[in-house]
Amino acid sequence: MKRTYEKERVAALSAGLASVVLFWMGAQAFAYDWINSLGSRSIWFYGPISAVAWGLLSALSYILIIRAQRRNPGLCPEHEEATREMRRKTCPLTTLPKCIEYVDQRERDKLAGLMGGFAITVAAWLAVLSLSPPGFLNGVISTSPWLYSLATMVLWCGTGQLMYWNFRRSHQQRSSITHAQ
Repeated sequence: MKRTYEKERVAALSAGLASVVLFWMGAQAFAYDWINSLGSRSIWFYGPISAVAWGLLSALSYILIIRAQRRNPGLCPEHEEATREMRRKTCPLTTLPKCIEYVDQRERDKLAGLMGGFAITVAAWLAVLSLSPPGFLNGVISTSPWLYSLATMVLWCGTGQLMYWNFRRSHQQRSSITHAQ
């Protein structure tokens, strides 16, 4: 069975996104005049630039993750199963799923729910900011950014949980194996 490097790709994409978000937060905090000069330009100017930066930083992160796995045998994916078995023996869990595929599917569903919730949150903000009347942005500027951050986190958590439930339900309906939960 050929390895897909799925975990490494997700980690690299997350690291790239975190880098881009931290850059914009740092720019807002320490280069306020530069950010204000961008305000007169369209989002279509710096949006694609941010997407390209995300892609480049994700590719760089992926290369660094793979390189670290090759150098450190403890990070090598071939040792994952042995580590999992050792943790199972030392962990005092009372109930374990009958098959590891069920655990892997649940983890993939959690990740898919998280990413789906994030996509819905970003799409909602883009729709609100793109389709809002011109006077709306003046109200946005006068309101505390913490309020918008809190609203974003609540929206992301809610939509992520809804997406997770949807993925779990669809996989349980398609599954022919009954699992202990």
